[in-house]
Amino acid sequence: MNDFEKKIRNLFNDIEIKKKDFIFLVSDITKLMFYFKKKNIIFDINCFLDTILEVVGIDGTLVLPTYNWDFCKGIEFNYRKTQSVTGVLGKVALKRDDFVRTTNPIYSFAVAGKEKNNLYNLKHSSCFGEDSPFSYFHKKNVKYLSIGVDYKFLGFTPVHYVEEKVGVSYRYFKDFKGKYVDKNGEQKDVIYKFYVKDLSKVSMTGIKAETDRQLTSIGAMKKYYFCEENFMTINLSPALDHLIKDTTINIEKNRLIFPIKNDKIRRSKINELNAYQ
Repeated sequence: MNDFEKKIRNLFNDIEIKKKDFIFLVSDITKLMFYFKKKNIIFDINCFLDTILEVVGIDGTLVLPTYNWDFCKGIEFNYRKTQSVTGVLGKVALKRDDFVRTTNPIYSFAVAGKEKNNLYNLKHSSCFGEDSPFSYFHKKNVKYLSIGVDYKFLGFTPVHYVEEKVGVSYRYFKDFKGKYVDKNGEQKDVIYKFYVKDLSKVSMTGIKAETDRQLTSIGAMKKYYFCEENFMTINLSPALDHLIKDTTINIEKNRLIFPIKNDKIRRSKINELNAYQ
């Protein structure tokens, strides 16, 4: 075991990743890579993924987002060729034989481990519906692991599952039609449903800071700081149950999840995706 693998194993032990865990990992590993560079240790992405899989074991599962919104712009989705635009870990995972990509042309995942065939075989027309991977994560109490990403600001995609499940007033269903090339290279016309923002009412979804306290108080969230980086885990069953209840019983201005109507701070960065997310 080299120094990098040893440190990564210790890291996962410190943030309580264990055998049989079902992990949904979102990350920006830039700071983590710089930390190891300062220690004169090369950050090996494949070793990083191998180590997670070894820690969760044969009965565990690792899920990485491999989203791409080009399909919403009328661009063909190719199961084997369309790139992930949500982080380097997903890009690397798509090149590996032990990961399989799920089939949604907008919100796909690279999956390795026990649950990969179940997730691949999910047939769903709505990105965040009851038959989607996000609903599956809710039912299976997946452990959402965030590395270097602020979940309250464009970093917690399951919030859109909550919005669709409750039926918030500032989003609506929109069908996206396009060309889809499956893993066997066969092209077909498909339609996928997306609960998109009504841009006259909202520019993005916000999550109040109070959410941290509430999710921590019910034992759904834990935060850590290691290797000069922020880590966070969220157990999705209790967390999403809590957010669904909060969104259902409270008026819009009092909810933990709320529409931001005038987002000037990051509009330039999200403008291209604004109609879709």
